[in-house]
Amino acid sequence: MGDNRKKKKFYFRKRRNKYFLEPGFRGFFCTCNFREKDCVKEMYNLLNEYAGKLYPDGEEVNRPPSVEPEERSETESDNETDIGDMLKREVDSLKRDSQKALKHKRFQVVETGASNCIFIKTNLPSPEELTTAIIKDLCATKVQKTRHVLRLLPIMATCKANLPDIMESAEKLIDKYFLKKPSTFAVIFNKRFNSSASRDLIIKELADLIVLKNGENKADLKNPSLCIIVEIIKGICLLSVVDNYYLFKKYNINEICKEQDGSNDTEASQAKKFKSDVPQNEEQKTDQ
Repeated sequence: MGDNRKKKKFYFRKRRNKYFLEPGFRGFFCTCNFREKDCVKEMYNLLNEYAGKLYPDGEEVNRPPSVEPEERSETESDNETDIGDMLKREVDSLKRDSQKALKHKRFQVVETGASNCIFIKTNLPSPEELTTAIIKDLCATKVQKTRHVLRLLPIMATCKANLPDIMESAEKLIDKYFLKKPSTFAVIFNKRFNSSASRDLIIKELADLIVLKNGENKADLKNPSLCIIVEIIKGICLLSVVDNYYLFKKYNINEICKEQDGSNDTEASQAKKFKSDVPQNEEQKTDQ
């Protein structure tokens, strides 16, 4: 009897400490080859290694002032005897503690609900900066630092996977990258476990908005300057803008680190010279 209680208690704690993908997150999306736990370990090592180089003093973290828990008045405490209210307060307290702990972690894996799809939330203001540093270094050195991580993409915004929310979140990124300086673009779209989001409609609406913001923006599916990434997993949409999408092997770090010869070496030398300004855009299904 006692052993069963311990098992239930342990299971409850294990479930309670899990975090789930939600709107409003920034972070890193990666795919793997069925070794998810190993992939997560490799990602933590990779991200911490390069974050330590880019932000040695932790200057990237803007921590909000700590908020003391609310104190209840004596009258309120005396009146709150209903068991339902007590349980509700306890659940709310656990949620607040969980969100607070997650907010102050530099990197934290969260559940996506899709196999071979890993999302690592970050409190870094610009996950694309760290991703670019990783990709460029791997292009230059060809040092294979992971075995199980395939694609690695920065995610600048997450929202609910419906057209109004996607357009609202994407507009902020479009204003940042396409409003003032004209560029060629494409949309990379992929979805998993979602039958309601229309691929063609979302791509069309995004492309129309980009051109509307600046009439000199032009679609280019073969060699775009910027690619807007749209990854839908169940009811959540992940958004980002990346550059050099094709030069960097569609951000497949496994392919980037492979030995190259001939013309491919030219790409590697170009990658060394490339300066990181902004992310990109394109319209094609992601490959793992």
